[in-house]
Amino acid sequence: MHLAILVQAGRASQLAEPFEKVPGQADFAFEVRGQGPSLQHGKRENLKASFFMALEKQLGSFRLSRSPPSPCEEPQAFQRLASGRKTTLVDQLMKQSGMGLKVTERMMDSKDLEQERGITILSKATRISWNGYVFNIVDTPGHADFGGEVERVLSMVDGVVLLVDIVEGPKTQTKFVLQKALRHQKMKPLVVINKVDRPMTRENGEVENDIFDVFANMASTDEQLEYPTLYASGKAGFCARSLEEARSENRPTDMMVLYETIRDVVPPPEPATPDPAILELDEKCKGFSMLVSQLDRLPALGPTVTGKVHSGQIHKGDKISCKSLDGEVVGSGKVREITVVHGVSREPVKMAKAGDIVSVSVTGFTPRWTQTLVSHPKVPPVECQPIDPPVIAVRAAVNDSPLAGKDGKYITLNAVGERLEKEALTNPAIEIQQSPNRDYFEIRGRGEMQLGILIEEMRREGYEMSLSPPSVVKQQGEDGTVLEPWEDVQIEVDMSHGSLVMERMSGRGGKVLDMNTVGERQTIKMEAATSSLLGLRSWLKEVTGGTGTVVSDFKEMRPQGPPAPRDRNGVLIANTAGISTAVDLGKAARMGKLFISEGMEVYPGMIFGENNAMSDIDTNISRKHDGYQSAAGFAPPIEKRLEEALSYILDDEKLEVTPKRIVMRKAILDANERRIAAKAASKRAG
Repeated sequence: MHLAILVQAGRASQLAEPFEKVPGQADFAFEVRGQGPSLQHGKRENLKASFFMALEKQLGSFRLSRSPPSPCEEPQAFQRLASGRKTTLVDQLMKQSGMGLKVTERMMDSKDLEQERGITILSKATRISWNGYVFNIVDTPGHADFGGEVERVLSMVDGVVLLVDIVEGPKTQTKFVLQKALRHQKMKPLVVINKVDRPMTRENGEVENDIFDVFANMASTDEQLEYPTLYASGKAGFCARSLEEARSENRPTDMMVLYETIRDVVPPPEPATPDPAILELDEKCKGFSMLVSQLDRLPALGPTVTGKVHSGQIHKGDKISCKSLDGEVVGSGKVREITVVHGVSREPVKMAKAGDIVSVSVTGFTPRWTQTLVSHPKVPPVECQPIDPPVIAVRAAVNDSPLAGKDGKYITLNAVGERLEKEALTNPAIEIQQSPNRDYFEIRGRGEMQLGILIEEMRREGYEMSLSPPSVVKQQGEDGTVLEPWEDVQIEVDMSHGSLVMERMSGRGGKVLDMNTVGERQTIKMEAATSSLLGLRSWLKEVTGGTGTVVSDFKEMRPQGPPAPRDRNGVLIANTAGISTAVDLGKAARMGKLFISEGMEVYPGMIFGENNAMSDIDTNISRKHDGYQSAAGFAPPIEKRLEEALSYILDDEKLEVTPKRIVMRKAILDANERRIAAKAASKRAG
């Protein structure tokens, strides 16, 4: 018999390595010959002489073997997941590919917000050539709010490169995106431990063991546990097969090891075989089909679909149709252009065949996510994995503040709606619904950060609007019961903050499922209603100083529970229009925390700070002073990002968003009218 045994021994698996290494210092693959019971994958076992003796006694003879890599000239597609400077490593792969690309830092993160925040927001595909091989690389986000970007590109790739920081280890968001990838049983994983040139603060083998634990809990097949591990520095631009080699004086100076491992581990694409009857009907395109994985509107090209060709081939000018998941033809037209991205440059190609990741620009119709491009009506649609539904929503309406129209270029509800519809067309994780009275648009998404990023982009493009507080997306069950979304949640904090997290979530109906402590860090796994998670990230950032992380994944819809208790204090509200002064702000700072600085234009009903008590206070911060009164010293104002301001406001408040301002305000600006409305609401509640 032939058994493959993977033994984790303080280093990650290196199945394609020579085996002259010292036992206990690396992982080995064995080809065992003889008769005996089946052996399971071992973990954290020392490879000592006693192990070999017992194995030989039980099974007879055995030998170490290395399978030679099979040559592959087909394009290989793989995806980069998790955190640890993914985009920097992609930059090095493009730089060292031999294609002569002029690579700048974080080339793949082309959006301004990606550069500013140091995160990847959109999935991006590129193609590089190395040593006669073609590699298709898809760089994906690592944040859970952008999980839709990960899910929609999984159908395009054959393998994943999981990048992990050597000191921080696998983060909570790492597990989130990896789990989605490993659900595909044919997905081949490859681990790269990055930043090996950092000073070590963890014991040898600790990070590797943590990674194996993650795979052991998420792998769909035993084969996915047999992942090779490499050691790299994306910043320095080198990769090695072992930590000792990476830290030696003779360490590699390039990424050659990573190129070779991708070539050997990630299989070439397996094109589908069309039905012979279809081949007779479609001799030219041979039953072409391609799932819509990404949709853009490119200048001069129009609607452009990016995906992997599932079967057949396609040429520029060919007739093409679009099918829904049900097999219904929903559109037809022609192929306007076929392009691929080399590095960051888009170049036209004459044709695309099965296995290629290409962009197909079409005329005559606009495809949608989950649909399939086909060359003949008889070609069946490609199966598509569903993505998680949106769980929170905000309402975007016309800005009706006293300063409305001063900053924005697009201020009408119609203009805002058109921009949102364009976003929903290219982003499957975003849904847009117009109200019955046509006085607002409801924007639905995965989380506060995703919605905040979208609105921040619109703000910078010149849009002006007012936003409601986030609310959860509810459904009505068959029996009329109102259902709300629940999520699986993982919160990682320092030990000193664990009790604060438990106290907050227990008061909101969260149910703790598991707790794990490693060193000074504690991971709390729980399930909770989405409504109880609103504002959690902002609160966690404040109480932990930015060291806490939270990742959530949609679980299911459950009957609606009681509303989460209010834990926010009252606010400080301006009661007079004018320009804020340092003297008045100094006085107001005695009552709480400030959100604005001096010299800002304010109006009645505008929120400029948080009260130390639970009640709201209206006060004047724009008086004219004679110059004899000096301003009292006060702490710098707390600046809130758009998503933080969204999660801060309550049901009786709004967020005013313009190209120059992000301002919180009361929905009813006049203080007397607010009091009358509050009394009426209390009577109805009583």
